[in-house]
Amino acid sequence: MLASFLSRAAVISAVFATSALSQDSTDCNCRSARQRTPSGFEQRSSGGFSVIQSRPAGAFRNNIGFGYGANAFYAFRLDTKGYLSLRADAGVLGYGSEHFQVPLSPTIGGRIQVKVSTTNYIVPLSIGPQLAWPTGKFRPYVNAGFGTQIFFTDSNVEGSDDSWEFANTTNQSDWTRSWVAGGGVYMPVYDGRPKVSIDLGLQYHNGGRAQYLKPGSIKDLPNSQIQITPMESDTHMMLVRLGVRIAI
Repeated sequence: MLASFLSRAAVISAVFATSALSQDSTDCNCRSARQRTPSGFEQRSSGGFSVIQSRPAGAFRNNIGFGYGANAFYAFRLDTKGYLSLRADAGVLGYGSEHFQVPLSPTIGGRIQVKVSTTNYIVPLSIGPQLAWPTGKFRPYVNAGFGTQIFFTDSNVEGSDDSWEFANTTNQSDWTRSWVAGGGVYMPVYDGRPKVSIDLGLQYHNGGRAQYLKPGSIKDLPNSQIQITPMESDTHMMLVRLGVRIAI
């Protein structure tokens, strides 16, 4: 009798357990199928990144050549459709470098060689309004704003047989204000979530006067001394941009 009762109890328990597991699994699948609704802030936000080329203009062009780097931007729509936004850009690019090998120290001699690299950088920053046409296969936009351009030259040391950097020095730095005007076009390539568009644009930076270096501006002297000869001019330049825009 006891064995029969236990057997029936085990069967009933198994049925209830199976039913409960099935119900939990169904609930779990339903919950996982639901998608979170983006907040109003997220729906008005977009951003992107791109590769950029700098093309100096005026006296700036006489001193340095093209530069190459990357840029990121964030835009917040000020209306529901996206005609007017507030846009902020930040980039970094290098416009010239030098490399040479030297012994690690006179004490060790020439058996341990290191690579000394010096690179010149520009960091363009800007913020301002953007007007855009938010529909269609081609969505043109224009923007303007104020910003700054930061110039610095950095030297670092790494092993000649690896890329591990173990020392660096900023040789020179300066900055100047600038105003910015530009435009471009967004070309949608995916209209799901998130929405993805190709971003092709130009941006003119009307930079003020600043001091900066180029390859050859630093001369090594005896007794571990250096001589730095900076250049100074207005820093007007055009940025050519190719990248992607991502929006909710």
